[in-house]
Order: sequence, then C-alpha cells, then structure tokens
Amino acid sequence: MAIRIINIGGQRLVTGLYWQNLSDTAHPRREIVQAGREADADMVCVPTIKNPIQAGYASRAELGSVNGARSLAGGLAESHTGSWLGLFKVPDDSDQYYYIAIQNDHILASSDVVGDLDEIRTNFEQTLSFGGWQYVTVPEGFNYPGVTVTHLTLAEMLTKRAPKLKPLEFKLKDLPTRKILYGVGAAAFLTLAAVAYSWWQQEEEKKRQEEIRRVLRDQEHARKAALDKALAAPPWNSAVPVERFLESCVNQWRRVRYSVGGWQLTGWNCESHQIIASYDKSSMASALQLMRYVPGASLSGDGRKAVIVTPIKMAATGSRPAVRGITAKAALMDYAESHVLTAAFQALPPPQALPGAEAPPPPPWTVEKVSIESAYPVFGLGKMAHVPGFVIKSLSSNPGNGGWKWQIEGELYVAK
Repeated sequence: MAIRIINIGGQRLVTGLYWQNLSDTAHPRREIVQAGREADADMVCVPTIKNPIQAGYASRAELGSVNGARSLAGGLAESHTGSWLGLFKVPDDSDQYYYIAIQNDHILASSDVVGDLDEIRTNFEQTLSFGGWQYVTVPEGFNYPGVTVTHLTLAEMLTKRAPKLKPLEFKLKDLPTRKILYGVGAAAFLTLAAVAYSWWQQEEEKKRQEEIRRVLRDQEHARKAALDKALAAPPWNSAVPVERFLESCVNQWRRVRYSVGGWQLTGWNCESHQIIASYDKSSMASALQLMRYVPGASLSGDGRKAVIVTPIKMAATGSRPAVRGITAKAALMDYAESHVLTAAFQALPPPQALPGAEAPPPPPWTVEKVSIESAYPVFGLGKMAHVPGFVIKSLSSNPGNGGWKWQIEGELYVAK
C-alpha cells in the first residue's frame, strides 16, 4: 500500500501503514522492533489498542518529512471502538477516497488505504459482504440495500487526536529502572549459565553414543507401532472438524490483504496448516516493494506473480462416527442443493501395496472425493459439520465474473 498524507484539522495524517498484531504482550517493545526490521521500516505508530497490541509501520523515505506525522487509522480506531466500516471522500481531492475497517477495536491489515473510487470501492464492498458490522459510514449518494449507513466525514469521525509516528528505536534509557536491574542480573546469570553449560556439554558427549544406539533399537519398534495405530484409527478422526475448519478459515480470510504494494490478490487457499495467497503484479508495482512489505513472498520466474504462504494451526477432535451406506452422501447432496451449491463426488481407490510388499487388509470404510462450489461466501455453512464422516481438506477463493467464487475440497468416509 502506498503512503499518502492527508491534512485534517491541522493534523498531518498518514495512511497506508503496514499494520501488524503483536503476540508478545509481556515484551511488546522487542516484537515491535523485530517486526519493523522484517518490514524494512524505521517509523512506527502504536495506538492504544490492547489484546493484542497493534503496530503500524512506514519508512522515512516514503513519509518525506516526519515532523508531526500521525496515523489516520490509529486516530479513527481510538475515536470509535467495536467493529465498523468506513468509506470517505478525501478532503480537497475530488478523485480520491479512503477506506478503513475496524474489527473488534483493531485495524484490518487490508484497509487504511487511499485510492481511486473503483479500486477502493471493490475492497470496501468485499469487506462489507462479511457482515457483522455495528455501523457503516459512506459519502453522500452511496447506499447499499439492506445496510443502514451514515454519511459522516473524516473530520467528524476523528474525535481524538491521532497517535504520532515515532522513530523505530529500542534504547536502554527507554526502559524503566526495574527492567534495567533485571537486565544486569540476567547478564550475570547468563555468564554463570555459560560455564555450567560447557561442563554439561562434556558430560553429555559421553552419553551421546549410547543414546544413539538406544534410539536406533527403538526406531523399528516405534515405526511398527505407528503403522498399526494408523491402520486401526479411522482417518477422519485425525482431521479438523468441518465447523472449526470453516471458522478458522473465515478468521484468516478477514485478515487477507487484497493489495500489497500494488500487487493484487488473485487467489486464496486455506488448509489446516497454511494459508496460500496468490498475487499478480500491477503496472505501477515492483518486486522490491512487495519484498519490503512481505519479505517471505515467493516470486515467479518472470517476476509478475507472487505467492505468500502463512503457517497456521487447527486442532482435530476425538472419535466421531461415520454412517453406513448412501445415508451420508445423500445428506451432503441434500444440504448442497438446499444452499444453492454445486457438489461433485468421485470414488477414490483403496490403499495399494508397495512394490514387493504384502497387500494391506481393506479398511472398513469407503472414501469419496467431494468438490463443492459456491458463487457466495461459504462462511455460514458450518451445519455441514452434522454430515458424519465428512472432512474438509481445503477452502479456496478465486475472482470470477460477478465476484469471488468459492470452492471446498474434501473427503466423505462411509462405513461399509
């Protein structure tokens, strides 16, 4: 997102910050500095937002003069809490609009953007479709059926003085005296620990060879035990429940950034362990700008496409039964039809033996690949959890005619 400066009520307000939630509430300064370094930023704004703390980043080169620079999004988040959505006409600029989304007091990373109406309205309306907003404010002349809106300006919404952007520094003098004393004590402790560790290392080396021999003896037993356990446990019991899978993916989708440094989102895929977002380069964007905001992004050979992979975690639950015969498949087909979904089924072959190995016994279930497509967001389809034996492998979304198209890939296990 490009940095823009807006002047409102004598305040020099910055938009387009790179917003990030912090997880280390005990030592937030440390994480603030680390996240800034990863984003190649040297200016930061930390609004009075808690649980979690949130920080917005920028670089001096983008800001120009840093004197008196304040965050517009931070000021709006402090002025109005809760979950709300805003589309505003930029003062003194007839062609530019500003979009902000606040969810549970926090600034969504895909918002805090200034741009042309067509670009901004696309992001705004996509976020509006999620629902759950306490109120929505838009310029005069903008109305959305079924949505109650107000028509407030940025000056009217900004009821508190916006928080400043400050140099990204972490000096010892900034710490309270008690923390300094803790640091001195910790340094002494680490010195003693280093001596003790050297002695311990020597003792451990004597045990290492014996431990390796024991591990090698146990590996074969563990491998056989793991194989027996895998054959005995139905695979759907180790999968994430449908309702939890969809809820986790929804939470990740709400954080998606439709534009990163001029790169536009073209595809999104949610799995139980990772989020994969695909982006295409626009005419005004650059690979260097993308890597500044997302250092871990992977570029294609021609440098026009990029993929951002974000690790996540979803937990499975215990034993859940599968039903027999056509009952489960019919239940899933009826559910899809009643919710205007397109469902396709494909029988998968049973596990095959490795070359030269004895064929495994047939499992007491059959499995079918399930593909479900929808022209509407699938966030409310948690009732699919009541179809026994159905698990979701992935939820993906791609742009198409009339909006984003959604697809669920999963498997249906049916007891014999």
